[in-house]
Amino acid sequence: MPPAGLRCAAHLVRVARRCHVACNMELEERFRPTCSSLQKISFGLGHVFNDLCAAMWFSYTLFYLQVVLSIPSTTAGTLLMIGQVVDSLATPAAGWAIDYTDRRRGWHFGGTVAVAVGFFLMFSLKPTNLTTLVLVYYILSITLFQVGWAIVQISHLSIIPKISRSHSHSSDLTAIRYTASVCCSITVYVITLIILGTNDTAVIGPNDFYKFKEISLIILFVGILASLLFYCGLLGTEENEYEIIREVDDVNHLNTNNGKHFLRQSIIYLVALMYMTSRLFTILNLIYIPLYLDERGEIELVAKEKMLLKCRVSSCSDKVTYFCGGLVGLSASIWLGSGVSPSSDVELYFIAIFLGVSGSSTMVASLCLTANFVKANGYGGGLIYSIVTFTDKLISGGVVLLVQNLQCTPKTLCPHYYEHVLSYICGIVSLIGVVSLALLQWEIKRNVRRH
Repeated sequence: MPPAGLRCAAHLVRVARRCHVACNMELEERFRPTCSSLQKISFGLGHVFNDLCAAMWFSYTLFYLQVVLSIPSTTAGTLLMIGQVVDSLATPAAGWAIDYTDRRRGWHFGGTVAVAVGFFLMFSLKPTNLTTLVLVYYILSITLFQVGWAIVQISHLSIIPKISRSHSHSSDLTAIRYTASVCCSITVYVITLIILGTNDTAVIGPNDFYKFKEISLIILFVGILASLLFYCGLLGTEENEYEIIREVDDVNHLNTNNGKHFLRQSIIYLVALMYMTSRLFTILNLIYIPLYLDERGEIELVAKEKMLLKCRVSSCSDKVTYFCGGLVGLSASIWLGSGVSPSSDVELYFIAIFLGVSGSSTMVASLCLTANFVKANGYGGGLIYSIVTFTDKLISGGVVLLVQNLQCTPKTLCPHYYEHVLSYICGIVSLIGVVSLALLQWEIKRNVRRH
C-alpha cells in the first residue's frame, strides 16, 4: 500500500486535473461565439418584406378585391383560398429543398424575387369585367407570390437554429423577428391611413384603385431595401452544423431522446397545432376587423384600429406565455360576442389591444417552442418549420373560404355577421390552442417519467 504522502500527492494531482478541465470548460462556454448584435438586427430584417406583404395580403386584399375591384365575395374568398393552398403545398417542398441543399440565403434571395414580382402584379391590374383571363391572371400572380413567400419564410426561420447557440439566443431571434413583424404591420397601416386619408369622401370604392397601387409600390421599395440590408448583415457569417443544446439548457423539456424520427413523435404535432391556432387567430382578426368596422359603418377607423391590433408583451416561460395569451384572446372574443355599443370606440380599442396581446404572445411562444425542439433534438430546421407552418396556411384558407360562402345574400339579412365571425370562430380557435398546450404539457411529463 503506497505511503500516505504518495496517496496525498496523487489526490492533489487528480484534483488539479479536474480543476483544469473545469476551467477549460468554463472558458469554452464563456468565449463560445454567439449571435452578435449585428447578426440579430440583420436577421430581423430578413423577413420584413414578407411581413409587409402579409400585412397587406391579410388585412386589405379581401377588402380590396370586394370593395375596390367589385369582385363577388365568394370569388374573392376563393382567390384567397387558392393562395393559402399554394402556400401550404409549397411550404414542405421548400423545407425539404432548403435542408437538402443547405443554401438558406440562396433560397431566400430566390423567394424574395418571386414575392416582389407576384405582389406587384396583384395590384397592377384594374379589370373592367371579371373574365376568365382576368381570373387566370390573378391566380398566376397569387401563385408566384405565395410560392416565394413560403420559401422566404422557411429559409428565414431555419436560420434561427443555425446562428444561435442556446435557447436564450433562439428566443431573442424569435422575439426580434416578431417585433419586426409588428413594426411592419404598423407601417402598412400608417401608410394606408395616410394615402387613403386623402379621400374626398369617407367611402372607399373603385376610384381608389391607384391609391392601393401606390401603397403596394411603397411596400415593394421598403421590403427590397430591408432584404438587401439582411444580405449585407449576414454576409460574413458562417453556418455550421446544428449544435444540439445540452439537456440542462432544454428549458421546455423537448429533448425526446428516443431515437424516433420527428414525424413519429406527437410533440411536433402538438407544437404545430399551437402555432396553427395562434396564426389562424391573428389572420382572422387581420382579415375581418376591417370588414367588421365597415359593417359598423366606421370604415375610417380601419387603419387606426389595426395599429392597436399588434401589441408586444414581455414573456416569462414559453408555455406560460402561450397560456396567458390564449386566455386573453378568449376573453376578447367573449367581449365581442356579448356586444359592443355602437357609439363606443373605446371598447373597440381595448378589444384590439387584447387581440394584439393574444396574437403576439402565442405566436412568439409557439415559434420559441419550435426552435427549442430543433436545437434539443438536432434536426434540420427547414423541414421542421415547414411541418409546423403547413397546417396554418391550409386551414386558414379553408376557414376564410367557408366564412365567405356562409355570408348572407343580401348582406342586410346578417347585419352582425363579421362580429359573430370574430367572436365565435376566434374564441373556438383560442380554446383549441389552450387545449393543445395542456396536451403538450401532459406529453412532456410522460416523456420525463420514461427517462
